[in-house]
Amino acid sequence: MSHWILDVLVNPDGFFRERAERAPALMVPFILVLITGIVGAVTAYLSMTAMLPILPPEAQGLTELIGVAVAVGTVIGALIVWALQALLFYALSSFYNGSGDLKKSIEAVGYGYVPLIVSSLIGLVLTYSFLSTFTFPSINVADPAAAGALNEMITNSPLIQAGQILGIIFLVWAANIWIYGMKYARTLTIRDAAVVVGVPVFLYIGLIIILAVL
Repeated sequence: MSHWILDVLVNPDGFFRERAERAPALMVPFILVLITGIVGAVTAYLSMTAMLPILPPEAQGLTELIGVAVAVGTVIGALIVWALQALLFYALSSFYNGSGDLKKSIEAVGYGYVPLIVSSLIGLVLTYSFLSTFTFPSINVADPAAAGALNEMITNSPLIQAGQILGIIFLVWAANIWIYGMKYARTLTIRDAAVVVGVPVFLYIGLIIILAVL
């Protein structure tokens, strides 16, 4: 018998079909989302503290405090996004006469975070590797031109670009899991579930690509 994580990743249809008649259980999905948030928080903290040299002296003492605040906000934000995703998919599925408890949708979306954990870990490693080799130039952060040039230097880094590409790939993988999750959570056809999940996810991916090329 295969492990449930492997089933989620490679056989989401079978995984959610087997759970379809069970009462929703949110503890495991909560832990999955929480792990994603914690890894993202570590990445955000490293990024914030690495910017210490370019900040004015009066702001450098607040960097660690700001980093902690950003890290905590990242964890809380991950949990909020999880709930909002489930609500969005649940609401959209109503247009296809979906039926099923909201908790089942929340549960299904949470399980879709398994590939996002992998994505966030890869992002952490790539960010750490980038920060270990990148020397922040001395600039006036209040100067929009200088700040823009620094942002371009960072976003043009092969490591950062690789992280963005891999992030999109793993998000598509997560979307595939969400499709099957919503199929059983809301009693949808696979086509309707694909629309419910696919439209918002690919609009989000489109936004990421547009922002990356601007």
